[in-house]
Amino acid sequence: MGKHASTWPALTLTALALLLTACAASSPPSSPPSVAPPAVPSLPPQALQPDPPSICLPTCSAGVERLLSTWRDSLMQPTRPGSPANGQ
Repeated sequence: MGKHASTWPALTLTALALLLTACAASSPPSSPPSVAPPAVPSLPPQALQPDPPSICLPTCSAGVERLLSTWRDSLMQPTRPGSPANGQ
């Protein structure tokens, strides 16, 4: 038992020395290397929206956009509870 008790401090000091030397070594930078963002390919010609016909006015498109916006906003508004089915 005496021999086991005398080796315990030596093992503890050895483990502590190993931990300290591991922390002292230079570590790689913590920030990841910079990577260029992925390239977005352009759409093929058949996927592009055609130019509007000459009879379409910009105000017509603005009116449709306003109308769609009103519809979208009306869908987002909470509805009022209706009257109960039993009439009370």
